[in-house]
Amino acid sequence: MSKLSDRCEERKLEAQALADKFNALTEEGKKIENEKAQVLEQFNVKNSQYAELVQMVQEEEGAEAVVDG
Repeated sequence: MSKLSDRCEERKLEAQALADKFNALTEEGKKIENEKAQVLEQFNVKNSQYAELVQMVQEEEGAEAVVDG
């Protein structure tokens, strides 16, 4: 092979390695996005449960204040 052909093959291998890295990072990004969506859904459920409990505590404390008052 000529020097030019060798350089061409090197660049091809470098480009392929970068393409592989890009594809791997893209897949990793998709997995992270899915995990983020799941965590957000879990957060929303827990936050809703918390808000419901806070409301129940406030109602209970209000009822106690009326009874004590």
